[in-house]
Amino acid sequence: MKCALCGRKRAKRSCPAGKSLICAPCCGEKRILAINCPESCAYLKSGREKDLEDHAKRIRNLDQGSRERNQRVLQNHRNVVAYLEYQLSRARLLSRDLADKDVAQAVDILLENYRTEDKGILYERTSNDLRVDALRRELRKIIESFRNPEGEKNKGIVDPKNSRLPLSAAIDCLEFIRSMIGAYEERPSSAIGYLEFLARAMPREKERSSLIMP
Repeated sequence: MKCALCGRKRAKRSCPAGKSLICAPCCGEKRILAINCPESCAYLKSGREKDLEDHAKRIRNLDQGSRERNQRVLQNHRNVVAYLEYQLSRARLLSRDLADKDVAQAVDILLENYRTEDKGILYERTSNDLRVDALRRELRKIIESFRNPEGEKNKGIVDPKNSRLPLSAAIDCLEFIRSMIGAYEERPSSAIGYLEFLARAMPREKERSSLIMP
């Protein structure tokens, strides 16, 4: 029997999502990204384990300074990173052609804007690429929600008891994301990229949780 997805290769796996037989390559390449895999699927679990192993290797290949900086960022601002990661995972699932280079461009523009602000100059650079700029705006919205919390019941009044994210910390969080993209750019021939890793590994639940570092 041929695979129900590609129609070419021999189907050997029973897919609980489509209730049909699919081939191993389609299962590996399309899980989560094109197949609505249930969390109970054994192939999904084993696939995630392999993705996490690959990700851990990439982390270990970063230079010591980057690893130590990223650990500090997670220690102090894990919740911010988690929301950024979650947004990136959702963006990838909604746009199949969204690539790591697009995220890199959006993050680079945001870093330029925030570094300029850090020098006392308010300037907002945008991108001519509509997809990139849409992603830039979404990431900026997350950062700004931590920099300027609206306070109780979203009345637009800042609660002085809420701790605000300093500008320097916002830059650190974006540099964290950029370093993760770089870790995948160094091995572009790998089966998956940074965005696909997030989309596949991120728990599909309401709570945000960072998957970047152990």
